[in-house]
Amino acid sequence: MQLSENERSLIEQALNEAMNHSGSYHAQIQYRQVLTKLQSMPMIQSHSETAAQEDGFRYDYDDSSGLI
Repeated sequence: MQLSENERSLIEQALNEAMNHSGSYHAQIQYRQVLTKLQSMPMIQSHSETAAQEDGFRYDYDDSSGLI
């Protein structure tokens, strides 16, 4: 299963919330195991990151021109 960065962060946040609010020690252990597995999975790159790596260009926008 591949997750985007946003999906992964949302699931991690939900698991952390579940661990913090669960009254059951057994449930907390299960949430921790799933979170550990999730964190060990490789993340997929977004389309824009992949495209930048393929063409060799990275765009850095400088907004300081309006400060003069």
